[in-house]
Amino acid sequence: MAEILLGAILEEAVSKANSIATNQTSRIWNFKKELKRLGDSLELMEAFLQDAEEKQTKKDPVKLWLQRLKDVADEAADVLDEFDYEILRRKLKIRNQIRRKVLDFLSSNNSILFRLKMANKITDILEKLDRLNKDASSFSLQQRATEHVSPVPRRSNVETLSVMDDSTIVGRENDVSKVVDLLVNPKDEQVVSVVPIVGMAGLGKTALAKLVYDDLRVKRHFDVKSWVCVSDHFDVKKILGAMFEQLTGDRHTSMPENMDAMILKLKEKIEQAKGEKDQIKYLLVLDDVWDVKKWEDLKLCLKGISTNGGNGVIVTTRKEDVASTVQALSDQRHQPRRLEDEECWSIIKQLALTPSPMSHDLEPIGKEIAKQCRGVPLLAKVIGGTMSKERSRCTWLEIQKSGVWGSPESVLKVESVLKLSYDRLPSPSLKKCFAYCAMFPKDYCFETEELKQLWMAEGFLGSSMAMVDIGDKYLNELLSNSLFQDVKKDKFGNILTFKMHDSVHDLSLSVSKFDTLFFQDNSTLASNECSHIRHLNVGCNGESLPEIFTAVAPKLYSLFSEIDVFKKLSRWGIITRNFNSDSLGELKHLRYLDISGTYIEALPKSTTKLYHLQTLRLLDLPGLTLPDGLENLISLKHLYIDSKELQPVNIGKLTCLQTLPIFFVGSERGRSIKELGSLNELRGELEICHLGDVRDKQEANGANLHRKEKLCKVIFAFERCDSEK
Repeated sequence: MAEILLGAILEEAVSKANSIATNQTSRIWNFKKELKRLGDSLELMEAFLQDAEEKQTKKDPVKLWLQRLKDVADEAADVLDEFDYEILRRKLKIRNQIRRKVLDFLSSNNSILFRLKMANKITDILEKLDRLNKDASSFSLQQRATEHVSPVPRRSNVETLSVMDDSTIVGRENDVSKVVDLLVNPKDEQVVSVVPIVGMAGLGKTALAKLVYDDLRVKRHFDVKSWVCVSDHFDVKKILGAMFEQLTGDRHTSMPENMDAMILKLKEKIEQAKGEKDQIKYLLVLDDVWDVKKWEDLKLCLKGISTNGGNGVIVTTRKEDVASTVQALSDQRHQPRRLEDEECWSIIKQLALTPSPMSHDLEPIGKEIAKQCRGVPLLAKVIGGTMSKERSRCTWLEIQKSGVWGSPESVLKVESVLKLSYDRLPSPSLKKCFAYCAMFPKDYCFETEELKQLWMAEGFLGSSMAMVDIGDKYLNELLSNSLFQDVKKDKFGNILTFKMHDSVHDLSLSVSKFDTLFFQDNSTLASNECSHIRHLNVGCNGESLPEIFTAVAPKLYSLFSEIDVFKKLSRWGIITRNFNSDSLGELKHLRYLDISGTYIEALPKSTTKLYHLQTLRLLDLPGLTLPDGLENLISLKHLYIDSKELQPVNIGKLTCLQTLPIFFVGSERGRSIKELGSLNELRGELEICHLGDVRDKQEANGANLHRKEKLCKVIFAFERCDSEK
């Protein structure tokens, strides 16, 4: 699966090598010839890809050859990124008018030393590419012309986006009625009645649970409701913590470590909703459960929260043994039925035939494909989205006759059908955008703007001025292919958030397993298995994290952290002796840094050397202190802050900024409204606070708001802004 992504990596590396070769700064280093040869060699390897992909299933050496090529392609991409980093560093040096010739000569950034270092790296890569070329000949791999599709989208007056709304879920009325009846009229007399919803992947267990959760009868019967996505790791404390966070809406109130104290705190919170009622009932949904070794521990906690009867728990799972463990009575479970062929066809038709009507020769093929879905709604949705992109008899027949369906007697492999949809995405860059989503946990709620900025920061959208349009295009492609779901919109119809089905998330993991890592409690990777990781999401502080972080840090392009990773770097440095908080500036490839909502106390000084950083999110961080020199983040395009203390001094030097939702006027040097004067790339919405600190008309005119043509809304606030109240 990774070969398609490899094509995108090679294509991007070829483009970057040719671009750097023509850069004025690189000419000073006299690297044009080597960079041109590197670009040509990478392009040559790209020509072998299609033949190699077809032959790897029959020849193990070809599969190993592809892995070696992936390693070299990543190495080349990192080296070219180092060139870019040095060009940015020199650009900043000129801007700041620093002239320390003797010091520079002794430093590793000196032109001569830099050239020697990079020359050795390029020579090494070229030698590896030569060996790969010789091996390709020995494997009789054929070169095929590579067609580079331009990512720039064609604009139309009206863009049609076919996204199936949750309100149009097909054929689940009886299922909803049965589960609701099991909850509100339990057959057992337990304090907590458990209803498992069990079935194969893609059958609609979560969708059914959501319909039940929002059902009017359920709302009337239960006073308090919570929804927790459990996934692979059944952690009782995390489940109780998620319940508390949903009940309070406060993620900063820490739960006690002691389980009894935790139960008491939850009980108090639930009792607050009692009002004038004699007793209160709660409903808990545990979605996507795989392991219930600690089920009895959770059950005891749930009984402790409320001793009254009538409480309910829904457990969705693919595993029969999980359902058997959690249910009290054999008839207290529900297995959603498979849809009828006509119901699958109605889903496909709704997605594939919008907005124009269907030609007569397509309907029989479409109905046959619906039959092949074998009643699995997820497959009908995803394949319907794929069919909507290519509405021709030839294409639909290809899908119908694909080997992924198997025979009617065989077990349907859901992942194979999903892979078919992924394979038919129109460009390698779009496939990279999809694969990138694997670094987020299951049931993660993606924000539209956040994800597009991530793709942009990673270079998946190219480097032209049309990146925003390309991001919109790619997002629409994935939405209309039903690779995203649970879409939430604002009152104007703009898409705000969405999620991935857990089976689709499994697919993204399988196509990106060499590049992304979401580190959680049960992560067991050894450091020697992390050499390919480019994107890291730290969800907890596990025992192996220091070793893994040390291994991946120099190559990271994205870093998300739910813990104070900077504070812990100092401690880890004692263990690893290779990486600590002062070394954060060595993350030369880092494009995206999000530490929002954590308890991080300070950004280290070395943050100011992240010259490639494009997005910095510093939201919901009470007490965070910033280092001086953040104006050196020369590539920063998107800055999210919510307090005056987190606004960098001399922000006006960040001339690439496109997103700055809020600006705080100050009377101190480097904080006046004139800092906005040079930020003419700002777009979207800008709120300007503390306007009372503007001294006079001349200073106000220095903001040059008339030049910010891409801003669509400006809010003027003379007092404190909402985020400070």
